[in-house]
Amino acid sequence: MKKLAVFTAILLSNIIWACGFYPYGESVRFSFLNPDNFPYRNYASFYYSSLSFSQSNISGPSGQDNEKLWNQYCKGNIDLDDINRVLEEYSYSDIKPDIQNTFLTYLYNQKDTEAIAYLKFAKNCEYFNTWQDDPWERNESTVIVKRNNLLHKAVSLTERTVHKDIKKRYAFLALRLAFYQKDFHTVNTVYDRYFNVKKTENIVDIWALYFKAIAEKNKALANLYFAKVFAKCPEKRFVSWQYFSSKIPETEVLKYAENASERAAVLLLYGIYNPERNLENLKKMYAEDKGSEGLEFLLLREMGKLEDWIFTPYYTLFDPSTRELSYWGGDISENKSVQQVLERSETDRIYARKVLDFINTVDFSKVKTPEVWKFVKAELLWMTRNYSGSIDQITGLKKILPSESPIHKDLDKLKVLNIFAAQKHGNAVIPEITKETIIKNKTDQPFIFALGRELEYLGNTDDAALLYVSLEGSNREGSSIFYKSVKNRNKTYGDFFSDYFEYFDAVYTPEQLKSFISKIQRLKTDGDPFYRNYHQLKSAQINMLYDLLGTKYIRENQLESALEIFSKLGEGYFDAQYNVWQREDKEYYTRAGKVFYKNPFYHLRYTPDFMEEKDKIKLSKITITQKLIEYIGKADDPKEKDRDYYYFLVANCYYNMTQYGNAWMMKRYALSSSGNFSIRDDNEEFNAVNKANFYYGKALANAKTQKFRALCLRMQGRCENYRLDYEKDKNIDYLIHSDSYEEDRLQKNRYYKDLGNKYKDQYSDLMSGCDFFASYFKARR
Repeated sequence: MKKLAVFTAILLSNIIWACGFYPYGESVRFSFLNPDNFPYRNYASFYYSSLSFSQSNISGPSGQDNEKLWNQYCKGNIDLDDINRVLEEYSYSDIKPDIQNTFLTYLYNQKDTEAIAYLKFAKNCEYFNTWQDDPWERNESTVIVKRNNLLHKAVSLTERTVHKDIKKRYAFLALRLAFYQKDFHTVNTVYDRYFNVKKTENIVDIWALYFKAIAEKNKALANLYFAKVFAKCPEKRFVSWQYFSSKIPETEVLKYAENASERAAVLLLYGIYNPERNLENLKKMYAEDKGSEGLEFLLLREMGKLEDWIFTPYYTLFDPSTRELSYWGGDISENKSVQQVLERSETDRIYARKVLDFINTVDFSKVKTPEVWKFVKAELLWMTRNYSGSIDQITGLKKILPSESPIHKDLDKLKVLNIFAAQKHGNAVIPEITKETIIKNKTDQPFIFALGRELEYLGNTDDAALLYVSLEGSNREGSSIFYKSVKNRNKTYGDFFSDYFEYFDAVYTPEQLKSFISKIQRLKTDGDPFYRNYHQLKSAQINMLYDLLGTKYIRENQLESALEIFSKLGEGYFDAQYNVWQREDKEYYTRAGKVFYKNPFYHLRYTPDFMEEKDKIKLSKITITQKLIEYIGKADDPKEKDRDYYYFLVANCYYNMTQYGNAWMMKRYALSSSGNFSIRDDNEEFNAVNKANFYYGKALANAKTQKFRALCLRMQGRCENYRLDYEKDKNIDYLIHSDSYEEDRLQKNRYYKDLGNKYKDQYSDLMSGCDFFASYFKARR
């Protein structure tokens, strides 16, 4: 697989993708909605992602359910933070009269010996609430004995305690100790005596139900218990999800649910386990519990899926992060064209329409958080290309949202995306009304890239380029954006880009690039406020774009236009690259295409020198282009007596400007050892060496001697070999030469056949190697 790498002087970092790297999963996933801006941070472990679920460090506001329960026990007069400090920070020895702590002060003033004794006992148990006590297992048996003693004591204290709340807390400690002791019989016995699965009134009941669920042998019933814990206890959500068995049919679990709330809790966990379309689950949950918080989280999660399924392919042309096809295997037939990826995106827009139809049936007055549903509706309208409807929904929602709501930022970006997408092809611009939001979010890479893609799709490559360029550099949110071109096909399906220069290099036409450069120069001159405040290109960046423009003209064989651009940059620009090469690692800069190291008119790679270098020049894109124009002029001049010589020099240069030559940097900024197929317009010429073949043929036609004619034909044969390689290579993944390669080529290469038929005396010399090239060239006259 080829990887594009751009080595550009002055402004760009050297980017070399390691062999085998291919973007996938989270590195390509597109998302605009920030789930942290919505009131579901306690579900953060289950945000939509291509990665496996993991315990998240993000959490929403603590419900402080345990603290509130203790406060209720203390008649509601205690600072919750004081309770939290005792529960979370204090040790056994800290449980004593403390005038600084209202919780302990209250208990001691009330002479509540049961509560005080409980707190001390709970602190004694903390060390034993874990599976792994010592990584070296040196005291495992001691821990088991001590834990067992504490377990029996907890059971005894539960029986003796009078106050029902403290009794339940002791019972919970017994449950937890029994769990870590792996004594599930005691878990069931204690639970059945002091708790009731039908009465989960407070947080202690929920904690107890968690251990009951683990000990439950009926796995369908256990799923119901875990679902109830998941719904009511954020701190136990991740472990409840881990224990929940999604392989058990949903219907088997639902038959144990006794009310709508329990059914909704079960549906919530099955919905979280579903990585695909979850609309039917959402409908069922809405029917059971319209005010469910979990329902709204699942709805938001569904939007994360839709953003990935629709916009990852639409904007990046990669498969969605959770639906990708392996580049290295699998159904390769689907990897033939990015158009197929786009078609799948359209299929998911149809699904978005179905979700929108469901939203339109929802009674917002009965849901928990109406603004979330309205936001989702606005985004679905955008996804289904109802841009005016989406903007109206956004406008209405912003009027009722509190000014401090973080959702405003998401709405502002969504409005801009709508405005951009709603424009007509050929008339798209960066509307004035959107510029403030763009500047505020200029470090948001997915947002800015999406705007650039919209403009590019709508024919405004100038402004698209400005947005792409702004993604380069530091202080950007998130990792690089990886993307493809609509020109990617079969052989180049895996080619991708990660910065503007390599994208312009491969995709932009000379006319598009020239137009963008002109616009940038105009914006600088005019002092455009948006350009000034958003992203100004440095002079070095503009020079590199001119370099690229000249290079594109070389690819199109517009030599005069290329020379004009290179001359505008001046020798100083190219000398700077040469000076860096002299100061630093010469070998590296030669490989990287920074400088030329062999005169392309007289030297061929992997071929002993066989021509005298008559014109010694300081090599640069300027001088090589000048000489190429000069030599073509002389070769085409009927009055020139050495036309064959100059045609041969021209052919050498064109040969060297392909991947097989020493001047490939006239047309490329990097060369791959694993193949150089690309979506660039001169891909065939760069690989098939057609122009060199043509000019060796012109040299042959003007040659005066038998030996020089034979040499020209031999060089045409070399070019033809590369063309045959290209024709074979473009239809397969990898070109591997078989043992019969040479024999096969001698049969298929018409120039070698002509050489054998017309120049039998010279055939052996020229086909045995390159040692006779010098004598045959000298025989030109």
